[in-house]
Amino acid sequence: MNTIREALETPIAGTYDVIVCGGGPAGSYAAIAAARAGAKTLLIERMNSLGGMSTSGYVNPLFDQEGKGGLTREVIDCLTARGAWGGFRHISFQYEQMKQLLETKFLEAGGHLLYNTTFTRALKEGNRVTGVVTESVEGRRAHMGKVVIDATGDAWVAASAGAEWDMGDENGKVQAMTLMFLIANIPEKYNVTEGLMMRDVLRAAYEKEGKGRHAPFAFPVIIPIPHTRIACVQLTHMYDKNPLDAADITAAIVEGREQMLDVFSLLKTYDPDFKDTDLVNAAPLLGVRESRRVRGEYTLTVEDLMTGRVFEDAIASSAFNIDIHHADDNEQHTVDVPCYQIPYRCLVPVGLEGLLVAGRCISGTHEAQASYRVTGDCSEMGEAAGLAAAEAAAKGIGVREVDVKRIRKIVSA
Repeated sequence: MNTIREALETPIAGTYDVIVCGGGPAGSYAAIAAARAGAKTLLIERMNSLGGMSTSGYVNPLFDQEGKGGLTREVIDCLTARGAWGGFRHISFQYEQMKQLLETKFLEAGGHLLYNTTFTRALKEGNRVTGVVTESVEGRRAHMGKVVIDATGDAWVAASAGAEWDMGDENGKVQAMTLMFLIANIPEKYNVTEGLMMRDVLRAAYEKEGKGRHAPFAFPVIIPIPHTRIACVQLTHMYDKNPLDAADITAAIVEGREQMLDVFSLLKTYDPDFKDTDLVNAAPLLGVRESRRVRGEYTLTVEDLMTGRVFEDAIASSAFNIDIHHADDNEQHTVDVPCYQIPYRCLVPVGLEGLLVAGRCISGTHEAQASYRVTGDCSEMGEAAGLAAAEAAAKGIGVREVDVKRIRKIVSA
């Protein structure tokens, strides 16, 4: 690839105790926790709302929230009070309420928020991350911070800072991608807490069509949004796409939209239950289940999950099954696991200071990541990262020196 050389002088827009890149479940909770702990906190988000895949990606329900305390329980209680919680499996939520709730909690804690702002590169002095560079409507800006939290999902900050990372299975293949979408006026009989598994419905429609086709995903489901006649649909699956390649991401979005329109037309034509159903829109964010996994001070393994391992430095727990959407066919492989713990060391990149990672990009194997990547677990580890970053900034210590047991006590309370 040909290159050009640029000489840049970048204005410094501000200096902070904690900078969080990515406003998804991990990043939002990290930023709220850090700000509430007294840290001057900046949250950088490329979309125009918080919640990431859980809101802009239309991902419902909020898996693996059972038994969690801290911010997770606080948010669920607030959604319940607003009439925005329930629905599918009694653990689903309304997207706009979640967006506004996370936003309000962060701003009320004194946080500084930048929407429509994209991370560009990490700033370093030696092995210490000292800030980030962003691009926005204002152009290129630098933001300096004592501690940076990478909650980008794809570990863009960590990779830019030189962290080691892995991706995919033993062959480098990642799980299938999904473009979620919304439908309205769903039939009353489907507007129930268990939703609708669409496998038999779609099979019948394809048989009526008579072209010998099958669904892009073997286990499609309609997920009702609580107290509405709207549902999100998990159905599209795009295979053999690189989540770090712009052309592949574009191709996946184009293919996902084609699948959505094709299947919706099929149901409208061949299933009378769907004749009055309306297609609302595809999610603004493509659902990427797996990309970079940063190599941390500890790597969580499938053996840790299957044995329900506990750790001295645990900061989160998970009981969600190993859930792998195949890379090259429309099947899904799941394995039940006992409750296990996620150690703080998984959030600490090897060889770097001033940086934590949170969310699906923490240190773990391909199989382990297929369990802890869900919203409830990402939220809990995000809260822990925010508390750790705030403590490190306040005391002027390294991220490896924080009081992990104190943090775990707050997160689980």
